[in-house]
Amino acid sequence: MIERVTAAFAMAIRRWPLPFVGAALAASVALAFGIPRLKFQTGQDTLLNPSSRIAQDNARFQSRFGGDPMLILFETPPDGPGIAQLFTKPNRDAMADLTAKLEATGDYQSVITPLTVLEFAQQTAEQRQVTQPQKLNDDIAAAEQQARAASAARGEAREQQDAAAAAARERVIDAFNAQFGADAARFLAAGDHSLDNPQYVDFLLHDASGKLRPEMAGVFPDDHHALMVVRLAGNLSIDDSSRAAGHVQKTVKPELFDGVRVRVSGPPLLIKEINDKMRGALVVMAVFAVAIMVAVLSSIFRARWRLLSLPVVLIGCVSAFGLMGFVGIPLTMVTISGLPILIGLGVDFAIQVHSRIEEETFATQSAERGLDRAARRLGPALGIALVAACIGFMVLRLSSVPMVRDFGSMLAVGAVIVFLNGVIIVGAVLFLRERRRLGPRELPRTRFEVERLVNGLTARTVGRFAPIALFAVIVALGGLYVGRKISTQTDPEKFVPSDSSVLRDLHYVRDVSGSTSELDLLVEVPAGKHVTDQDVLDWMDAFEQREKRAHSEITQTNSLASLTALTTGEAPTTVGAEATLKSAPPALRASVVDEAGTSAAITFAISGNDTLTARKAMTDAIVADADAPAGVSVAPAGIAVVGTATVEAISHNRDFMGFVAVVAILAMLVLAYRNPVKAVAPILPVILALGASAMLLYLSGVSYSPLTSISGPLIIAMGTEFNVLLMSRYFEERAAGRPAREAMTEASLRIGRAIAASGLTVMGGFAVLAFSRFPLLDNFGKVTALNIGLCLLSTLVLLPPLLVWADEDRGFVSVGADAPGHEAAGP
Repeated sequence: MIERVTAAFAMAIRRWPLPFVGAALAASVALAFGIPRLKFQTGQDTLLNPSSRIAQDNARFQSRFGGDPMLILFETPPDGPGIAQLFTKPNRDAMADLTAKLEATGDYQSVITPLTVLEFAQQTAEQRQVTQPQKLNDDIAAAEQQARAASAARGEAREQQDAAAAAARERVIDAFNAQFGADAARFLAAGDHSLDNPQYVDFLLHDASGKLRPEMAGVFPDDHHALMVVRLAGNLSIDDSSRAAGHVQKTVKPELFDGVRVRVSGPPLLIKEINDKMRGALVVMAVFAVAIMVAVLSSIFRARWRLLSLPVVLIGCVSAFGLMGFVGIPLTMVTISGLPILIGLGVDFAIQVHSRIEEETFATQSAERGLDRAARRLGPALGIALVAACIGFMVLRLSSVPMVRDFGSMLAVGAVIVFLNGVIIVGAVLFLRERRRLGPRELPRTRFEVERLVNGLTARTVGRFAPIALFAVIVALGGLYVGRKISTQTDPEKFVPSDSSVLRDLHYVRDVSGSTSELDLLVEVPAGKHVTDQDVLDWMDAFEQREKRAHSEITQTNSLASLTALTTGEAPTTVGAEATLKSAPPALRASVVDEAGTSAAITFAISGNDTLTARKAMTDAIVADADAPAGVSVAPAGIAVVGTATVEAISHNRDFMGFVAVVAILAMLVLAYRNPVKAVAPILPVILALGASAMLLYLSGVSYSPLTSISGPLIIAMGTEFNVLLMSRYFEERAAGRPAREAMTEASLRIGRAIAASGLTVMGGFAVLAFSRFPLLDNFGKVTALNIGLCLLSTLVLLPPLLVWADEDRGFVSVGADAPGHEAAGP
C-alpha cells in the first residue's frame, strides 16, 4: 500500500515537476501571511491548566490583591545623615510625584513608598497621644476595681481595699511609663510635628534607644536604606507584566532624589529579561542553526548541490510557522525554541531524499528511474520515520503544562510540513537537474569520508552481538537506575545568565533587605463572617507567629492582624482592626483585605535563594499547619507557587511520557512491519542511548533543566528514525540476494553518509540552543544534542550485530519484501 502511494507520488513529480515546485512555493507564500497572526502567549494560562486548583486560587488572589512586587531600593551614603535624607521636602515631593505617575497608568494594584509608611506612622503617633491616655485611665480603673474586689473577697477592711487599689494603680502607671513614657517624652520634645522637622522624623523612625522601630523593619532594613513596593495589577500576561515592570524602571529616575541612590529590582524584571532575551535569541539561534547546517552539509554530505536542503527547509519553516498562525498554535517561552529544531529535522529529511535520489539516478543513469526507485525504496521507511517523530512529539500533549502541549503540536505540524517540502521540492529540483543532464555523473568528494568511518564501525560490531548486547543491557539498566537520581535544577535564578544586571540588582536588594521573594496566602471566610472577626484575627496572629518560629527563612509577615498590632501596639482586636482599616492609606489597606472584607492576604517575606523544590516543601508545610477556624480556607498563591507548580508539572511525568512514546512507536512499527523483531529492533538502540546518557550525566554531575525533562519523547522519536532507515536499507540489500554480513556492509556504505549527516544536523538544531545564553535552553539543547549523538552511535554499534544475529543466526526475520521499503535493490 505504502509503496503504491510513494510510486504514484514519484510519477506525479516526474510529470509535473515545475507545477509541484510552484505549488510548494505558492503555498509557502500564502501561509507566510499567517506569521503576523502568531501570538506570544505569556500569561499564567501557558504555565498552568486554567482549570487546576492552583491556577484558580492564584487568579482569585491576584484579582483581589494584585500581582508580584517591584522593589525600589533607596540608599543614602554611609557617612551621610542617614535615611532621613529621603524625607527632605524635594525628595518627598519626588516620591509623591512618582506615586501619582505610576497610579495613573492603572497597571499597579498599589504603590507603597517609604513616605506612605512614614505618614501613616505620623498619623498613628498623633492618634496614640489621644488614645493611650484614655486607655491608661481605662486600665487604671479596671485594675483598681479588680484589686478592690480581690481584697474584699479576702475579707479585708476598706482601708486595705484602698491600699490594694492604689498599689494596682501604681503598677499600671509604672508599666505604662516603661512602655510608652520615653516615647511620650520624646514626642513632646520633638518640637514641630511636621515631616519638615528632622527631629520629629527621627522620632517616627527610631525608638528611645535609637534603633529603628520594629514596625518599620519591612520598609526600612537599616538606617541607610528604604524600600518602595510597587505591586503590579493582578493576572497580567508576562508581556503586560514586563511592560509594567519596564515602566517602573523608566519612571524611577535616580536624579529625581537628592543625595539618594536608587536601584530598581524585583521578580517581574527577572521574568521580563527572560521573556525579552529569549525572543531576541530566536533570531540569533536561527542564524547559528543555518551556519551549523552549512558547515555540516559542506564538510560531510557527499552530494552535488549539497546545500539545496537548507533553502528548502527554510521555506518549509516559513510554511510551518505561518500555518501555526492560522490554526492558532501560540508562541510561548518554550515553543520559540522549536525553530532551530525544525531546521535540523527538516534538513535531516531533505538529506535522506537528496542522497537516495542521487544514488539511484547515478546507478540507473536515468532521472525517471532514479526518482521512481528512490520513492519506492526510501519513501516507506522515511514515512515510517516521520510517523514515529510525530508520535513522539504528540506524546508531549500528555503534559499538564499548556506551553509544553503547544510545543508538541508545533513540532508535529512543523515536522509534517518540512517533510513534505523536502520531498516535493528536493525531489522535483533534482529530477529537473538530472533530466537535463547538468554536471558530472560522479559524486563529489567531501572533506571527511564518513562512509569509511561508518563502515569500519559496523564491520567491527557484526558477529559480536553477545558481548555488545550484554554491555547494552548493563548500560540501559544502569541508566534507568541512576536516571532517577539526576536532580532537576529548580532555582529560577539559574535559568538566566549569571552576568545579568537584573540578577545582580536582585541579589543586592536581597542582601540589603533580607528578601526579594514572598509567599502569598489567600484567606477566605464563609458567608456571614468578616475577616475582622475576633476568632479570625486571633488565628491569623497565632499562625503568623508560629510559622516565623518554625521557618527561619521568613523575615517578615504582612496581614490584617500584623498591621493592626503594629498600629495599635497591642494584640489585634476587632475594634482595633476596624480602626486600622479606616485610618490606613488605601495602598496599605488594599494589601491585606479586599473591599468586601471576605478575603484577606497573608504575605511571608522569604530570605535566601531557595530552589522551587525547597520552596514547595516549605509552602506545603505552612499550608498544612494553617489549622484555620471552621469554614475559613487558606490557599497558596503568587509567582513562587505558580513557578513551582509549573516545574513540578513539567518534571513529574517525565518517565511516563517516555514510556508512552516507546509503547506508541512500538505499536506503530508492529503494524508497519508485521514482525515483532523488526518492530523491536529500532527501539533497542534508543533505549541504550538513553541509558548511556543518564549514566554520563549522573557521573559528570549535570542536572536536568525543567525543559530537559520533556526531551525523552523527542529523543525516542528521532532516534527511531536512524534505526528505521538503516534497518530498511539492510533488508533491501538482503532482498537483492546478498548474504547478511555483506548486506550490512553495503547498507552502511550506502546510507552511512546520509545518516551521519542527518544525525549531525539534528544535533546541531538542538545544540544551537546553547547560543541563547539562557541556561534553561542551554541545558535543554546540550543534553538533547548529546542524546541524539548517542542515538546515532548506538544505531551503528548495536543495530548491525542485532539484525545480522536475528536474521542469519536465528532466522527470526524474513528477508523478502514483506514490509514497506524492503523490495530487492536491483542494479
